[in-house]
Amino acid sequence: MDTTDDSYDEIMAQAGNDGKFQRRYNLLFNFGAICFASMSYMSIILALNKPPHNCHVPGMELYNITDANHWKNLTLPREMDNRGQLGYSKCQMYNVTEEHLKRHYTEWSFESSDIIDCAYGYDYDRTYYDRTPITEYDWICDKGFRETNIFIYNRLGELVGTVIFGHLGDTLGRRPVFYLSILIITAGRLVSMFTAAYYVVFCIAAVVGSLTAHSIFQAPLIIAMEISKSERRGHISMMQCIGWTTGLCILPMVFWATKDWFWALLIVTMPIAVFVFIPKYTIESPRWLATRGNYREAMVQLRKIATINGIRELPFDESVLEKRLANHRTDTVYGLASLFNGWRMAKNTMLVILCWTVCSVTYFTLVLLSSRMDGNPFLNFMYQGLIEVPAAYMGQRASDRYGRRATNALALCCATVVCIVLVMIVRDPASEMAATILATVVKFCISITFFAVNLQSIEIYPTCLRQTGMAVGTIAATIFGIVGPYVVHLGTEYDVRYPFLVMGLSSAVGIFAALFLPETLHQSLPNTIEEAQKFGKNQRFWSLPKAPAKSRAEETRTDKRHGVDAKPEESIRLAVPEGEDEPAQDDGIK
Repeated sequence: MDTTDDSYDEIMAQAGNDGKFQRRYNLLFNFGAICFASMSYMSIILALNKPPHNCHVPGMELYNITDANHWKNLTLPREMDNRGQLGYSKCQMYNVTEEHLKRHYTEWSFESSDIIDCAYGYDYDRTYYDRTPITEYDWICDKGFRETNIFIYNRLGELVGTVIFGHLGDTLGRRPVFYLSILIITAGRLVSMFTAAYYVVFCIAAVVGSLTAHSIFQAPLIIAMEISKSERRGHISMMQCIGWTTGLCILPMVFWATKDWFWALLIVTMPIAVFVFIPKYTIESPRWLATRGNYREAMVQLRKIATINGIRELPFDESVLEKRLANHRTDTVYGLASLFNGWRMAKNTMLVILCWTVCSVTYFTLVLLSSRMDGNPFLNFMYQGLIEVPAAYMGQRASDRYGRRATNALALCCATVVCIVLVMIVRDPASEMAATILATVVKFCISITFFAVNLQSIEIYPTCLRQTGMAVGTIAATIFGIVGPYVVHLGTEYDVRYPFLVMGLSSAVGIFAALFLPETLHQSLPNTIEEAQKFGKNQRFWSLPKAPAKSRAEETRTDKRHGVDAKPEESIRLAVPEGEDEPAQDDGIK
């Protein structure tokens, strides 16, 4: 898909598609805002962590017993845990009555018929948490599904919100959707903090807080992609991944420092609201505005970008912009149905859906498992977050060199192999450290896959359907991802192998979907549905992508760097504002 002189890419190059504005925008929104958004979004997982617990049986003080394990041995029956090991029951006790307490405990004798449910409340291990909704309101045992159900409701909220705000991003605009996303996720988390005593209200607030879980990440990413040159797309996506990971690493440290879910939630939720008050950089996408026919506002945004990039005068105005982009006006779209317009576009959409589903189920199952594995839940969570930094770097390097398709498929293949090994060793307590390391390797692989499929979702859809296209993948991922919390529940309550078995099978299916998606590296973003319908039509299956020849604007800038005069009709009037130094050579602007 060659880029012509009249294309939006050429116009964006004249306004500066790799300058100060792009760098600052990415630093503010695709790193800073995403860092705080990820903390707010994922905070509910740590807030609902279920610490180890047993029935509280009164009488230890009566007999001056100081060894808690000795008292458990007297009063709690034994049962098999999720590793097949014999341990103390979490939800049952022997029926210790007043008659028993009148005699010395050495005279006690219990049969299986004396086993009852916890009658005097619960004892919680408060090594890492002083207070959570679970410890405050005993959401365990017969109420144990409350925690799992909240995660399910969250996923349903994400589903509804992705449908609504994904469509609004392509009809109302990326910027207003970003504002709404910040407002809604902040309001939902704040209401949750004060309503844990009212389970139904707490669930509703949790759902509200998850409505914009995807749009808050998609809106700034799409804007950045649409105002930057194609070679920077991988870097932009990597920057958002690093912002996400930074938030995931800070989040457990906040919980560890406070040991209180209420204050931790307050600390990680409030900062995201700051990003509403940066009007200089919260722009609307000029590409989106142009496809909607709003050339006046598109020129306003292009001038704002050009000014910060050191360009005083643009070689076109509103009328010229309208003339040059007349053939890029938006098509008539029908929401999600437009993503299935034609065989090739429908096929690409189905493959994207499958890849997103595999990534989502595996990723969030690992996140839920990380805080429920043995050891320090905060360090486990942070380790799995830290591994995403090298994963993002490797994903960006591999995606920009070997292509999105090869990177995606190879990462899923590695995840499948590691999951098979985990199924074989995870029940052995002696292999606990090895299992933790291998689970982190799976997280590494799936993070690379997330990086690649995220890029592909942006790059195969036309401008008028770009956010809707990203949304449809996350919608399907959310629908099938609903099983994730139940898979984790099965793993923690019944057999620890179940989650890794599900993840391994999912990754194996994802390999085939990744292989048949079109390669998007070095391809211009499609502007119309017609272009999207032809995307990938002439690509070879067994080939690596090659960089295209330089465009006329790039050749002009290269000539200027080397002192070669450009033709008058090809020149771009560039100037540096007084009082500012000339931009560095890697800015792409001279």
